[in-house]
Amino acid sequence: MTPDGRQRGIGAAVALITVIVVLIMLALFERLPAKVALDCFDATERERVRELAMTAIDKGFLEAVAHLYSIWQKDPDSDQPKRAQVGMHNALNAHARARKFAVVWDPPRCETPTPAPRP
Repeated sequence: MTPDGRQRGIGAAVALITVIVVLIMLALFERLPAKVALDCFDATERERVRELAMTAIDKGFLEAVAHLYSIWQKDPDSDQPKRAQVGMHNALNAHARARKFAVVWDPPRCETPTPAPRP
């Protein structure tokens, strides 16, 4: 075997071992609990948080569009229009999905104590 062939073989072995280790790590991480328990929210706080989320989602969308446009302005003659279009589709999809999630978000409700009956 030539030195070049040996180096390629070592490189392939390292790559294979790396892939195997990463796959094992991913399999182990999937078994870990991924959710953190949410505190309860009363109706007022739930709607306040939903409104804040909607505002942040809209702000993120506006910032993404502004960023795409500023890049396009700097290099209008290249393939920027196509790249901006792809970026815009990604931003629109993310915006729509995030808003749908915020609308259906339903954290645990706080139990309101039942007032004791008056004598």
